[in-house]
Amino acid sequence: MSKQSLTFILTVLISVISGCTTTTVDNKNFIDVNDISRVLNANKLRLNYSLSNVNKEYFISTLLNKEFEFDVKFDKNGRKLNNNLLDSNLSFFCNSYIEDQRSRLNLSLYKEIDNQKDILVIYSQEFIAQADELKLNYPNSKFYFLNSKNNFEDFALAVIGIDSSVKRFDDLQKNDSSIVMKYSPREKKDFKKIYFLTEYNIGKSLVPIFRSYLIDTEFYSTIDILLGASSIKELNDFENIIIPVPSYFFENLTSKIIVENLKDELNKELVEDLILAESIYQNNFYGKNVKFNSGMAKVNRGQCIKRKLTMMKVSLN
Repeated sequence: MSKQSLTFILTVLISVISGCTTTTVDNKNFIDVNDISRVLNANKLRLNYSLSNVNKEYFISTLLNKEFEFDVKFDKNGRKLNNNLLDSNLSFFCNSYIEDQRSRLNLSLYKEIDNQKDILVIYSQEFIAQADELKLNYPNSKFYFLNSKNNFEDFALAVIGIDSSVKRFDDLQKNDSSIVMKYSPREKKDFKKIYFLTEYNIGKSLVPIFRSYLIDTEFYSTIDILLGASSIKELNDFENIIIPVPSYFFENLTSKIIVENLKDELNKELVEDLILAESIYQNNFYGKNVKFNSGMAKVNRGQCIKRKLTMMKVSLN
């Protein structure tokens, strides 16, 4: 193919992406990795990163799944990323993904100063620092520390405020076990929402207990609470809990045939976002709305990328 023809094709492809409302990109008002891939077939992507071995594997597997040319190097002079990708700003983004999630969640929960007293914050050892920060900013919320030695059922009943009524019921039942008694414990009504700051192993046991007693209460968390799941089915314990992710997050996740580890899948998606950002900056596709796996964002010249996150309920349907 002649150089002139190649230049013409590249120009046409760039024009298609720039318009991004034509039928060629399905009348979308954004561009995504598939649109960029078309241009990268004719314009090699060049990457140089300093990474841990695990993150190198994420990079290599992601790149090999793409159909464009690339030149990747891993050396000490390359761009550096935190070993924990969830807590890395991925070079081009304003904040790490978890920072964006926490900011979006706080914005949703604490829209007005009066909302503080309606929110319970339940946190475990790993999240003490984050809970302390919330205490400083929102001192009128109620905070409950969950020690790993706590009995989860007893802890939940005490937080909800029905532990004493449960004890009275048990005492009455013991007086005459032949009597069948129906009992519906009354919950406290001085809160409307619960913010869970726990990791997966605690959350998968704790959230269902609270849900069994609190029908009308909204539950919130960051994606931290899901990351220990080893399969999609294990997210059933968190059905309807609200987390700050893009509207297509669960659709993308459930469309995959096999998901063996949710954290691995998220890391792969974050690496794909980083590669997409690299592609955009290397090819000067500025002023466009871009569909990243981690959230929609507008990419402007000279500015870091700020994700726009929505509040979505966990759902596998």
